[in-house]
Amino acid sequence: MAHSGGLLTLASTLAVGGGERVLETLLTGLANRGFKQRILFLKEPGPIGEALVDGGIPATTLGLKDTRHPRVLLALLRELKRDTPDLLYLQDHHDCLFWGRIASALAGFLPAVSPVHSSAQGRLRAFRGYNRLVLGLSPFLATLGPWQEAALQRREGVPRGCWVTVPNPVAAPAAAVAASELEKRSGPVRLVTVAALRPEKRLDRMLRLAAALAERRRFTLTLIGDGPERGRLESLRTELGIDENVEFMGRREDVPALLPDYDLFLLTSGEEALPVSVLEALTACLPVAAPPHGAIPSLLGQGKHGLLFAGDDHEAWATQLHGYLDALPDSEALRSRSRELLVQHSPEAFLDRYQRYFLNLGMAS
Repeated sequence: MAHSGGLLTLASTLAVGGGERVLETLLTGLANRGFKQRILFLKEPGPIGEALVDGGIPATTLGLKDTRHPRVLLALLRELKRDTPDLLYLQDHHDCLFWGRIASALAGFLPAVSPVHSSAQGRLRAFRGYNRLVLGLSPFLATLGPWQEAALQRREGVPRGCWVTVPNPVAAPAAAVAASELEKRSGPVRLVTVAALRPEKRLDRMLRLAAALAERRRFTLTLIGDGPERGRLESLRTELGIDENVEFMGRREDVPALLPDYDLFLLTSGEEALPVSVLEALTACLPVAAPPHGAIPSLLGQGKHGLLFAGDDHEAWATQLHGYLDALPDSEALRSRSRELLVQHSPEAFLDRYQRYFLNLGMAS
């Protein structure tokens, strides 16, 4: 049945990751507020996409194997003619950004909005190569914060009026963390990370850090998540002799409920923007040890609520982490930071910002 008006979201495929989870929050929230919408998948829905469809959001799957061919543009134009949406939302995948902006222009300059989830350290994903050439066709962006926006202005030359700031959301924990759960526990220190097991998360570096830390203290490390790197990482764990220290838990749907069982959240990514996993850890009153990428220094209060790794060597990081574990932040400071973040990054505020932006660009209420 043809769907007229509302929001059409274009995604390549929605695997499990921070940006995909943010999109899930957005589309589910808009559906709950009564906004008409549909999703168009260029490839396949993926786990997050399937969850959205199961939740009642209409979707079309093109099932394309190669999205570099101009046939993608023809397929998009057919969908836009049939669907006649008010607004196009482009998940920040290379193919969606490129073909979506061209299609929106050929369809009569239909407004197209895209989030900027990538870090501002290197070239922002939305502005690499051919995507830079078509940005002017539809330059509306949703950014994560000032550290990204400075790069947009300085390095990419994007005018300030082309974006709105929409920080990533985090849901409140199901239950408040009891004070007793925040006290220092006996036994090995329990470390945890939550990540898609993909190359950019640099979990190989985390395992090497773990091997170096094992020479200094007793600990356990739990990796929550799954992905294409799992087999290689499990082999590396054995090669490093840390099978007894490191557990691969796989993908879980109850991450916020699991986090209070640990002492510290660990991140070793080569690049991050505003990671949902760090927000979830901090709101669960866990200190965080991570490189100073993207919004992480701000989230950690420049080191007040966690450890910002210096340098880029896993041996040095192991030494820094070993010392930090002997002087973790007190429980009241962690609870205070949790309360602040739950206000600053509430899902309702996130949805309000997007809703205002979409309405201003012409989406029907």
